[in-house]
Amino acid sequence: MPPSTSRRAVAALLTALCACAVLPAAASAKRQDLKVMVRNVYLGADLIPLATQPDKPSFEQAAAQRFQTVERNDFPTRAKSLAAEIRKNKPDIIGVQEAAIWRRGADGVKDGATTPATQVIYDSTEELLKALRAAGTPYREVAGRDWFDFEAPTALNYDVRITQRDVILVRRGSKLKVRRSFRGRFRDHFDPPTQYGVAQQLRGWVGVDATLAKRRFRFVTTHLEAYSPEIADQQMQQLVKSGGPLASKKRASILVGDFNSAPGRNANDRGTSRDASAYYSAIDAGFRNPLPSRRTCCFAEDLSSTAEPLETWIDHVLVRPRVKALRSGIVGTRQVGGLFPSDHAGITATLRLK
Repeated sequence: MPPSTSRRAVAALLTALCACAVLPAAASAKRQDLKVMVRNVYLGADLIPLATQPDKPSFEQAAAQRFQTVERNDFPTRAKSLAAEIRKNKPDIIGVQEAAIWRRGADGVKDGATTPATQVIYDSTEELLKALRAAGTPYREVAGRDWFDFEAPTALNYDVRITQRDVILVRRGSKLKVRRSFRGRFRDHFDPPTQYGVAQQLRGWVGVDATLAKRRFRFVTTHLEAYSPEIADQQMQQLVKSGGPLASKKRASILVGDFNSAPGRNANDRGTSRDASAYYSAIDAGFRNPLPSRRTCCFAEDLSSTAEPLETWIDHVLVRPRVKALRSGIVGTRQVGGLFPSDHAGITATLRLK
C-alpha cells in the first residue's frame, strides 16, 4: 500500500474512533434536556365584579352574566386549541393555572353552598386531557390542588359553583420520572366579601421531585394573588424562604406560574404596570429568568374580541442553580376558530439540567 494511501487509512480510522467516543456524550446531553410549559388556561370570566355588587339582586344578575361569559368562551372547544399547542411543542411537564371545574345546581334551588351543585358543566383538566388523547399526545395529572370553591345563586334560577385548581401534567412516554408530589397552602390570602359570603382564595402551590437522565430536580407551579401585590409578594416569599418548598439554593429547581407580577425593563427598573415585588422576591432568592422578555397577559374577557392586546409579562419560568435555557417560545397569541385559547399566552422552554 502506498504511503499516501496508508496515511489516509489511518486518518479515517482515527476519525471513526473519535466519532465513537463523542456519541455517548452528545446522547447524554440530549437526554438531560427538559421541555417545560407554563399555561394559564383561563377560568372563563373575571369574577371580581361579584365582590362590588351593592345588593343580592344585582349580585345574582352579575353572576348570571359571568356564567354566560364562561359558556361563550367555550372551554371544550378551546381545549382542542390548547392540545394542538402542546402536541406541537411536546413539553415533558406543564404547570397549569386556572384549571376550573364549573358546576350548576338544580332549577329553582338557590341556596348557595347549602345544597352543593353537582352537575358538571365542564372540568377543564379532564377536557384538556381528553383533547390531548384525541391529538395523539396523551398526558397524565401527577399533582393537583383545589384552592377556590365558591357557590352562589344567579338570576338564571339556579346556583353556579366554581372550583379552581393548580395542576401539573406530565407527557406519557417522557423519560422524566416523578419520584414524589407535594402541595401546600399560603398563609396569606385575599378573601373578598360578597353578598353571599366571603370568597376565600386559599392559593398555594403544587410540585414534584423528579429525575431526568439521573439529574434530580424540583418543579413547582403556583398562581399568586391578582388583586393585592402585597399579598402576592408575601406568597412568593413563603415559597422561597426558610421552610418553603424552594428554600434550598443547592437543589436544581424550576418555578413556573402566573405570578401576577411583571419584571422591569432591566434589573434596576422595578416599576411596571404590574407590581414587580413578587417577581423580584424570587430573583433575590437566587432564581434567574433565562428567557427573553415576553408579553403574556391579557386578552379581553371575551375571547372572541381582539380589542385588547397582550401588554404585560406575568407568566414565568425561573430556574436555580445551574439550569440553562437552550431555547424558548410563546404560544396562544392567535385566535383559533374565532377564540383565543386563553386570555394568557403560554411560555415553552427547553432547559438543560447540568
